[in-house]
Amino acid sequence: MTFERYLEGLAFRAIGRILKISYGAVYQLLRKSNAHLEFPDRKIAIEMVELDEIHSYVGRKKLSMDMDCR
Repeated sequence: MTFERYLEGLAFRAIGRILKISYGAVYQLLRKSNAHLEFPDRKIAIEMVELDEIHSYVGRKKLSMDMDCR
């Protein structure tokens, strides 16, 4: 159930509050549950990737990155 909550977008702290455990324990649970997962093999090559609204913060300054890769 922890893994599903994480995939739905809940943060470690939010999951910890719901389950009444520390966020560190949530992190450890997720690491252990992901250890056995295997990624599917891709047979089709990816031709194009579209990225939208990529930004980062340095101090208080917001840096926007514009990428147009085709």
